[in-house]
Amino acid sequence: MTSPIVPFGGAPIPPGSSLSPSHMGDLTADPDAFRAELSVSDRLLTSESAAGSPPPEVLDEIAVAGRISRELRETGHEVRFSEGVEGRVEVELADCEGNKVKSMSVSEALQIAAGKPLGVLSGKPPA
Repeated sequence: MTSPIVPFGGAPIPPGSSLSPSHMGDLTADPDAFRAELSVSDRLLTSESAAGSPPPEVLDEIAVAGRISRELRETGHEVRFSEGVEGRVEVELADCEGNKVKSMSVSEALQIAAGKPLGVLSGKPPA
């Protein structure tokens, strides 16, 4: 039996680091250079960009999506997505009890996601 896991050739090298396998010999011969390079690597690993936090514009978009979702819930609605005939996406507007209010196109669902008032799509005047 063989394993699909292949061993790697060494420790990962942080992006932007001047650390390379050929450079390692120089660093091991000079402890001060090694400490300086290690310090650079530590800063790269703890930087905000390496921490995995989304960029500010993505956080803004998440906030907008949350607001639209909250507005839907406050009006007693939700948008449901399911797999329809031949794998096509089906979208429906449902009330808070799960009853279908209206079948929608994906385009209409995207309009809601972009902030279009629900009353325009549901046929009901806004509250």
